[in-house]
Amino acid sequence: MAWMLKPWGWALGTVALVGGMPATLAQTPPLVAAETAEPAAVVLETTSYTYEDLFSIDFPVGWQVSEQADAPQVTAASAGGDSLPPIRTEVSWRDAPPREVVSESLAAIQAEGYTVARYDAVTIDGVTAVRLWINEIPAELPNAFITYVGYPAATATITSYYGDTTAAIDPVLTAIHESFQRSQ
Repeated sequence: MAWMLKPWGWALGTVALVGGMPATLAQTPPLVAAETAEPAAVVLETTSYTYEDLFSIDFPVGWQVSEQADAPQVTAASAGGDSLPPIRTEVSWRDAPPREVVSESLAAIQAEGYTVARYDAVTIDGVTAVRLWINEIPAELPNAFITYVGYPAATATITSYYGDTTAAIDPVLTAIHESFQRSQ
């Protein structure tokens, strides 16, 4: 499957966050920006989870949360069956600037041939964050919503995998991702 990015216009603004783009990405077709309409308000009963002294994020009550012992990473999952479909959210922290983390991630997305369906930028924890929606991942949960929250020398990557692509999923994922806060 080909790397599917549609009208780049705003994507060049993303380069300001990333600070540079691999030459292979500069030659790809352009991205389409996400709609600018605000997602519907979500009333979600959540609980805050804090990873050591690095960050906190809110997950819906009842999600199973685990930490990866050898890296700053948290995974939270819903098996579905309640009001939400199955969702798995991973939060990782790297002591590397967003230029490095986002560039590596985009190169991996391109190498895998995944489809970037849309993207946008928001402010999370007082900094610019870039969000991507990826489709057609050959896995049990074939869609991903990825948010890169960039600080001068560190980057948080929040990735939610899901199967359901209804409009109702976006506000839930948005609420989870936008609850992210750096502890330091």
